[in-house]
Amino acid sequence: MFKPRKKVVASLGVAMIAGTAGLVAGAPAAYAGSVNPDLVCTEPILNWNKTGKQTFDATLTPDTGSAPGTVKIKIDAGENPLRPDYDFENIGFIGKYTFTLSTGGEVTVVAPEFTANIGPNTGINPPEFTADLAIPQAAPGTKIDLTLKTFALDVNVPDLPPPTTTATCEVTGSNGVIASYTVANAPQEPTLTSTPGQVKPGGALTVAGTNWPAGTPTVELCDASGNACDATKVTGALTVTDGALAGTATIGAAVADGSYQLKVTVGGKSKTSNVTVKADVPSNPRKLTLNPTHGPVGTEVTVNGEGYTPDASVYVVPTNAAQQPDVPGLVVAKAGADGKFTAKVKVNKADTTLIAASEDTAGTLSAGAPFTVDGNPPAGTLKQDLTGTIAGGALTISQENGGIKLSDVTLNGTEQNMTGALNTVTVKDYRGGATGWTLTGAVTDFSNNAGGTIPAEKFSWTPKLTPGEGSPSQAVAGSAGPIGKTGATLASAPNADVTGGTFQADAGLSLAVPAYQAPGNYSATLTLSIS
Repeated sequence: MFKPRKKVVASLGVAMIAGTAGLVAGAPAAYAGSVNPDLVCTEPILNWNKTGKQTFDATLTPDTGSAPGTVKIKIDAGENPLRPDYDFENIGFIGKYTFTLSTGGEVTVVAPEFTANIGPNTGINPPEFTADLAIPQAAPGTKIDLTLKTFALDVNVPDLPPPTTTATCEVTGSNGVIASYTVANAPQEPTLTSTPGQVKPGGALTVAGTNWPAGTPTVELCDASGNACDATKVTGALTVTDGALAGTATIGAAVADGSYQLKVTVGGKSKTSNVTVKADVPSNPRKLTLNPTHGPVGTEVTVNGEGYTPDASVYVVPTNAAQQPDVPGLVVAKAGADGKFTAKVKVNKADTTLIAASEDTAGTLSAGAPFTVDGNPPAGTLKQDLTGTIAGGALTISQENGGIKLSDVTLNGTEQNMTGALNTVTVKDYRGGATGWTLTGAVTDFSNNAGGTIPAEKFSWTPKLTPGEGSPSQAVAGSAGPIGKTGATLASAPNADVTGGTFQADAGLSLAVPAYQAPGNYSATLTLSIS
């Protein structure tokens, strides 16, 4: 129960106390943890006006970490200078501490309610407490300073609705930074490449990467979705030196054809790279001989085959030049344990040019032998079968020049951009098949001989791609934005039924130069790679 020690004449019949502390612009105090600002305190109902000092201590735990995030703040405020003219007992107080942030905006912390007495010789002395403090989004490396802006006490008088009143203490001087939080630099993620993109069982991959932690790498072969990883399907001879991953990984000889992901793990970091395993296709062992090799329509032909899968069913059928089978004339034979069979078929059509025998209805596991229908072609005509092999070419990149000169800038107190253009990169995809490609770039930090640096993340590009005439791949330029050490895509072509062609990749370049960057001649290395 609220009990004034002396009778007080006021509209509410009671007196209430509260206080706030405001921010005054000026040089921040050197010690970030405790401030003792000058205050001018007022209360709106009884119109008290008091001046004085109050000490505020604050501790952040932790004081370094991610952003956004939440930390613990411990606040211990000293005795407030505000005093009423009479003594009051058992008053409830709720403290509210508002801080401005050096990165912009402000944040408020509310303390638990406490009960205290107040009078001409007794000020409010809030108890120490700990609460959650929200840290806003900020870039890695940013230091966020907290400066006390307001300290408010809502006053709860017994038997009256809360809060009964709130008073304010304004800072007039001697203020400064009370606590600081440093946003930790985000660790750079490892990168991983494996070339070539397709190997046969037992084949070796060249493995490389950057930003890896120290340790012994392990390798696994996972399915196309990155699951079912198996260390027995691949062996690796990999090392990490100063963050650079290098070495080879050998696919197991018994690995089946298909799409996989090569997974490399060092310490707690893992990355995967797409790998296609495809065995060499052997030459077709299947062969046919016919007896006879010509005759009129209605001729019965004995077909002898060899090199077929033992015990397999074999479909034997006359076929015309357009590879259209005479389905009614089809017979089914069975290969023996030695892969040989004999069958008899009847030539019923005048346009028959071939007898084919296949282990599947699609005709992919097949062989054929020519048959000539007498009179078609005319007697005296000779026939010669022509064969040839087309081998796939290579996937290569080249450039017109190895050096790029960015535009010069003169410092003027503002951030400026050094601009330039990428030397044209020519992509030549002569592999044939259905595999696409990705052209990427990664850049080092810019530096001069005097120790000045500009982070790689300040370097960005706007890619452009021009396909050569007749190029079947639907290649596209990468997205505009920073390149950085982890790399970005300059251009890419997806997997498709038919791929290949030539392409000209270009990009506009821009380096953001900080307003007060150290002068000098800066250089960096942009590395382009294709996979």
